[in-house]
Amino acid sequence: MSFTGWPFRVFLSLFAVGGVIWLGASIARMVVGFDVFVPGTLVFKPTQSEAVRLHTIWLFTLLGGWTGWSFLLATVGGVGTAVIVRRSFRSHGWLLMSAILLVLLIPVQAYVALEDYRLWTFFDRTTGMPLAQPTEIIAAFLNRYTNTAVNIMLGMSLLAALTMILFCTIRPLQRPLSDTTKQ
Repeated sequence: MSFTGWPFRVFLSLFAVGGVIWLGASIARMVVGFDVFVPGTLVFKPTQSEAVRLHTIWLFTLLGGWTGWSFLLATVGGVGTAVIVRRSFRSHGWLLMSAILLVLLIPVQAYVALEDYRLWTFFDRTTGMPLAQPTEIIAAFLNRYTNTAVNIMLGMSLLAALTMILFCTIRPLQRPLSDTTKQ
C-alpha cells in the first residue's frame, strides 16, 4: 500500500492533527468539568463559590469549542482518507474497521457539539461573562453530566478513538502480499 499523492497526505494530516487535539482537549475537558464536583459524586464542592463554579463552567465551554472544531477537522480528514483508500479495504481490514469506528463516532460527537453550543450561548464570547442566570447555566451544565446515555456514549467514543489508534499501530487483518503482486 503506497499512497503518496498530496490529497492523501493532506487528509491524513487533517485526521491526525484533528484527532490528537480532540483527544487531548477531551481529556482536559473532563478534568476541568469534574473539578466542580466532590470526587466520586455529582454534588458540587461546598467550599467553591458560585463565581468560581461559573468560571470553571466557562473553561469547560471553551474546551468544548476545541473538541468540537478539532473533531470536525478529524472527521473531514478521516472521511477523505477513507474515500481515497477504499480500494484497499479488502486487503487491509484495519483500515475498514477504523473507518467504521469513525462513522460511529460522528453522531455522538455531533450531539455533544450541539449540547456544547447550547452551553456556549449562556456566556459572552469575548469576555466569558454569564449572559443567563447562574441557576440556568448550572442546570444546563448538570444536565450535560447527569445524562447517563450521553456519558456512556462519550466514554465509548474515547475507547473507539483509542481502538482506531491501536488498529493503525498493530494493523490486524492485513492480507500479506503474494509473490505476483510484489513484482
